[in-house]
Amino acid sequence: MNLLSYIKRSLAASFFLVSLNAYCHINSLDDISVSEENQLRALFHIQDDAPKILDNKFLLQSPYIGFKQELKNNYADFISEETRGSYLCRFPARSLWLSRKLSMLPPSFQHCEELSRYLRSVPADAISVIYASENIVSPSSFMGHSFLKLKDKDDNFSHAVSYFTNVEGFNLPKIMFESLVTGKEGYFIISPYQEAKDYYKDIEGRNVYEYNLLLDGFERELIKLHLWELKDKKIDYYFHTNNCATLTLDILSIVEPSLIKYSEEWLSPLDVIKYINDTSMVKNTEAAPAIGWRVRAFGEVYSYAQRQAFLRAVKSGSISTHHSGQEPDYLSYEYQQALNDWLYQSEELTKKVYEKNNAVLLNETSDYELDLSGYKNPILRSPDSQLAIGFNHNEYNKELLFSWLPASHLLTDDNTNAFSESSLEVLKSTVSINERSVSLHELTLYGIESYIPYDSIVGGWSGKFKLGWERGGYASYGHNERFNLTAALGMATDIHPAMLTYLTFGSEVSANNRGLWAAPQLETGSFMYLAGGSKLRLKYRLNFNELNDSEFIYAMELTNTHYFNKNVAFDIGLAKYVGEQVNESQLLFNYRYYY
Repeated sequence: MNLLSYIKRSLAASFFLVSLNAYCHINSLDDISVSEENQLRALFHIQDDAPKILDNKFLLQSPYIGFKQELKNNYADFISEETRGSYLCRFPARSLWLSRKLSMLPPSFQHCEELSRYLRSVPADAISVIYASENIVSPSSFMGHSFLKLKDKDDNFSHAVSYFTNVEGFNLPKIMFESLVTGKEGYFIISPYQEAKDYYKDIEGRNVYEYNLLLDGFERELIKLHLWELKDKKIDYYFHTNNCATLTLDILSIVEPSLIKYSEEWLSPLDVIKYINDTSMVKNTEAAPAIGWRVRAFGEVYSYAQRQAFLRAVKSGSISTHHSGQEPDYLSYEYQQALNDWLYQSEELTKKVYEKNNAVLLNETSDYELDLSGYKNPILRSPDSQLAIGFNHNEYNKELLFSWLPASHLLTDDNTNAFSESSLEVLKSTVSINERSVSLHELTLYGIESYIPYDSIVGGWSGKFKLGWERGGYASYGHNERFNLTAALGMATDIHPAMLTYLTFGSEVSANNRGLWAAPQLETGSFMYLAGGSKLRLKYRLNFNELNDSEFIYAMELTNTHYFNKNVAFDIGLAKYVGEQVNESQLLFNYRYYY
């Protein structure tokens, strides 16, 4: 036997023994830490030892037996000469993880034509988590949207990696049933980031926040390769268990295993950005506000007359930045730039005037940078699920009220870091208990209210929409159980930075076994933020035919909410209801816990 042959055979035997030893070692799972196991569970998308992705092209078991068997199957295909080539192309992220775990050289994917093309086309020198703020009038985005951004070093080439479902039509019960029970078809796509950003900002008017992540090369490559593994897989969308937030968090869990503990929760996009900011992952934050938001935010410090003067100057192309030796008013430059962008987008300015204004403003704003990441900061908002226990007392009845709001927030919440006074109620339920019975008090399938100050330039309507069931009636009248749909439209104005007043007109359409009827209503109210962490809400409502009796009922309500911290609030409410058959007062105490 010559020396070269001996060396080759010795190396082959050594490789076999090392591989066999590694296989036996990993097969026993003795040396896999809890953190590593969580990484693998995230890579396999396994939760509570059950797969979240049921596509049989994603896991190597059919039927699924368990996590340990899935790991054994993956290792076997990775180490086998017969299956290794196809396994690398099919599961590159798992291959990279196993190579590092086994102290092997990183795998080569040169033989994988489509994967190689993807790796060349989608750079990942930096990765960010993107949060597009909520759009409460759209069922598909009323809680915001979270996704990933991959870019090169200079941010010349960037891609959005997003998971979503299509929500078409206005059949809300059908949409909710499919989203919660049967699942909807989910779409996992990679697209140019700038197109996605422009759509959210310019078309939907949503602010976009970029949370730039602090990741090393291995972690960035692992995420990039895992995104390939998710390509073309059937991933059913469920509103509460498998949405854009849960998938984003699952992907991030492969590099930050501590995040996997949140995967069992009912997650929202807002939860994702809060949880990653609680880790050391986030390097810095950038905010890209929508044009309409910029007009509102920068203009709120100026009087109506001042805003009109700025508007005339922008429209005529006669912007003046002369400040006569005084400190430059940089905010006015930002406001005029926002006006310039808004008017040009609305086709109220010619390109010539727009570019002339830009040249003047850019000359003044080139020596500073405005940081908006801390203004109306979404991570400072309260968690978007809550439990409440309350006591309702009137001269006719006393009852305990237990409420659960799985998503998302109420008008009595602290909305100082939101863009308007708003509420979003999805599957909110309230149960009442008195000395005679336990009964369902109210069930809201879907309800929104939004009160945003009307702006003479960008407009802004206020209103509400609600679909649900309620016990109805009054203690002095009796119950009037009914299904109802409420819609109203109006306007709001901020007469003080800490006070907003609104007026709406609409109708409630109700139905029960006694018929179908409409009840027009006029409502006005105010929100006031007080010193010491409190919020006062005043409301007056005039209803006609609420009880299907062609009578008027006047409702006056006052609620004061004190926020002890971001997780606890306490409400004290007074109410008076007066009508031909109704006359009663109510006192309410309510303890709310956010989670």
